[in-house]
Amino acid sequence: MDFDALLAQDHVAIVDELPSRKTALRQLAESLAQRLPDQSYREIFFKLQEREQEGSTSLDEIPVAIPHCRVEGCEVPIAALLRTRNGSTVDFGGTNVQLIFAMCFPQNRPEEALEVLRMFVTVVGNNACLQKLLLAESPQALHELLRIAWQAETLV
Repeated sequence: MDFDALLAQDHVAIVDELPSRKTALRQLAESLAQRLPDQSYREIFFKLQEREQEGSTSLDEIPVAIPHCRVEGCEVPIAALLRTRNGSTVDFGGTNVQLIFAMCFPQNRPEEALEVLRMFVTVVGNNACLQKLLLAESPQALHELLRIAWQAETLV
């Protein structure tokens, strides 16, 4: 999978703080909707919230969440990344997270969705890589660090 097709650099943001999971999901839905012109951000936001209601997408023991949904009209997996600055966290269903990787997937390709989720979990599951991502100074640096880690993982 082409990482830059999945996560374009202009869909990575670092914010000072997020007051709530709902705010984080709204910002991520707005970013994802820019890549899906036939979908409103509200529809994506609703689907991300619906998925969170089924069970939090935060990962055990690390400050990361991976909200995701299937969207009509989505032809390839797309992602948006949001990170808080200076150790600020947002409550994601009882887990405080700093890094939120939201994804939209095509409705008819569940294997592809599972592969993208597995890759991201593998990358952030590496503590050294996670620490670099949490300390990146800019959205561009965050994107580049994640891209390098993603590509290294595909070579394994």
